[in-house]
Amino acid sequence: MRLRMLVVSAALWVLAVTRVAAGNQQLLVSTDWLQRHRLDRGVTIVDVGDSQSYANGHIPGARFVALSGLLTTRNSIPNELPDVPVLEKTLRAAGIPDRGRIIIYSRDVIAAARAFFTLDYLGHGDRTSILDGGFAKWSTEGRPVESGTPAVAAGEFSARPRPEAKVSLATLHLILYTAQLQTLPLAIVDARSPAQFLGVEAGADVTCPGHIPTAINVPWNENLTSATTPVFRTRDELAALYRDAGVADDATVIVYCRTGMQASVSYFVLRYLGREVVLYDGSYIEWIQFNS
Repeated sequence: MRLRMLVVSAALWVLAVTRVAAGNQQLLVSTDWLQRHRLDRGVTIVDVGDSQSYANGHIPGARFVALSGLLTTRNSIPNELPDVPVLEKTLRAAGIPDRGRIIIYSRDVIAAARAFFTLDYLGHGDRTSILDGGFAKWSTEGRPVESGTPAVAAGEFSARPRPEAKVSLATLHLILYTAQLQTLPLAIVDARSPAQFLGVEAGADVTCPGHIPTAINVPWNENLTSATTPVFRTRDELAALYRDAGVADDATVIVYCRTGMQASVSYFVLRYLGREVVLYDGSYIEWIQFNS
């Protein structure tokens, strides 16, 4: 009886994720789009990174959110989501409103993707977009930039948490166990480099190199046009990337990496493609602590 309940629970979890997911082509906007709409009422631009870089130069009118404010260490696991009230306080202090369009950019696409995942977890993903190419593309195109740290009024951001956006270690164990007993529409994607996935290279603080059983390797940077530019591939190219790697079109996808940061890029791309995706936030650092 207990085994049957475990199987049913895992299957229902997969189906629940499938029901709530939705795709949105507007999750990614171009620098041309932002140039035309940056002064529109209801558009909030958010610079994610560090305060010094922001002060040195940012898109005019952009709010600032420190990446460190979106991360915490929990049970010795780095780069975890802070508690919801902490995130609400951080985003309100940055002047993020509760309505309208949010455009995220950064000097590091991983930081922008992590901010997107955070807002998606908080229930605001469908009104949030990433600026394709980030600050690098914006500035090299000669578009307006301002410096300094302007004062901003507090926003009224309120969270509407979506716990189904991430998966815990206990739930992942349940899903993997159930998948051995019956077929689930599921794929686990490791966003690390091939060397780390194969265990040839350990990675920082990884004491047991390798990967989670049944995982497929799709390195996070393969979502981009090159290793040196933060521009994403086309939708057709991104869809083919995951399909060719063995991710079935109807599968719910669980993404992970070393600490959940690189996998945030994969999470964003799969949401952009309209896929059912969740992030294992503890990722491989947590996995090896309890499975090595």
